[in-house]
Amino acid sequence: MEPQTTFEMEFADSEIRQALWQGDDLHVLFSAVAATRHALGDASTSGFLQGVELVLRQCTPVPTAALFGRVRSGALRLEGQPSILRISVPSTWDQPLALELEPAQNGFLVLQAQGMECRLQAGGVFRESLFC
Repeated sequence: MEPQTTFEMEFADSEIRQALWQGDDLHVLFSAVAATRHALGDASTSGFLQGVELVLRQCTPVPTAALFGRVRSGALRLEGQPSILRISVPSTWDQPLALELEPAQNGFLVLQAQGMECRLQAGGVFRESLFC
């Protein structure tokens, strides 16, 4: 992907492939996230981004089985700030936060962590949406 290309993801209509613990950090791997591609000198394009991973540092314990499948909605909450519905890929937060997710099958989850990193794994791919 070109260096002048940036992405923004949103939690709604994304799909969690796997969640796993590595020490106190929770890694949430998405099979696809709803995303917008911003290319320098070009119009923004809506689509899906594959290969996104969230690393929630020092996350409070949650059962990973609840983190699977389609996400209806979600928001990132930082103390004293309005909810964030879209985040840049990649991006990093080095402060306490709460990630609120509503998986389609498992109710509502609040993941509390001391920081979070959103990254695009090697081989990540953007696919333009064909919805009209």
